[in-house]
Amino acid sequence: MREVLLALLPRPLARWVEIQKLSWQLRRYRSPALLKVTSLIARTADLDRIDRLRRELQPAYRADPVSAAKYADHRFWLPFNVHRAAALGLHAQTGLRILDLGCGPGYFLAVARALGHECCGVDLPESGFSPVERRVYGEILEALGCRHLASPLTIERMAPLALEGQYDLITAFWICFNRHRQPDEWGAPEWRFFIQDALGRLRPGGSMFLELNAHPERYGALRWYDPDTLAHLRSVGTVEKNRVRIPAPGHGS
Repeated sequence: MREVLLALLPRPLARWVEIQKLSWQLRRYRSPALLKVTSLIARTADLDRIDRLRRELQPAYRADPVSAAKYADHRFWLPFNVHRAAALGLHAQTGLRILDLGCGPGYFLAVARALGHECCGVDLPESGFSPVERRVYGEILEALGCRHLASPLTIERMAPLALEGQYDLITAFWICFNRHRQPDEWGAPEWRFFIQDALGRLRPGGSMFLELNAHPERYGALRWYDPDTLAHLRSVGTVEKNRVRIPAPGHGS
């Protein structure tokens, strides 16, 4: 119902309502650290550059509101990613080593770093992006001072992640590396391989958080998974709609 009501509002007003809701949700955590994140980032980030990018990409955004042009609105995407970090409890601890798969424009990296964590991210090589994605991701990473934290990496079907090191937290938001909406979208075998490989890169006590994109035309009422994939995810972690949390092997034993 909320989505229906927002769709009826003019786009700028709908976005303002969403920002106010995010602000209210963050205040509910009663965390001074969360409330300071955006101001901490603003001290060193070039937010004016992102504002210029937003103005220049208005035609692209109007033509395709779901394209990467939407990310050139830091007033929404910074608090949105603060909320992501809060939901993961990143405000309640510091010093975690975090890997973000599909880091895009780097807002989550900037937020996690501002909360005192060591962060890095990976995404497709530039040749894999559309022109708009290439410009948006590159300029926003630069403006946030996070370009050096992001590396190119293609996540392949049934292939180990070409990564070194161990992490306390691995995240992947709005996943597309599973060939989302492609004829060869991953099924249970691919997810089983990927998860086993990724879990091997977690430190003891670490965890992985996955957030999948919906594909109801393929999965029907399950929306995000086929039955075998959902059964496997439930066998290794907890599933809440499209969000999956998986602890490192042996956690809590």
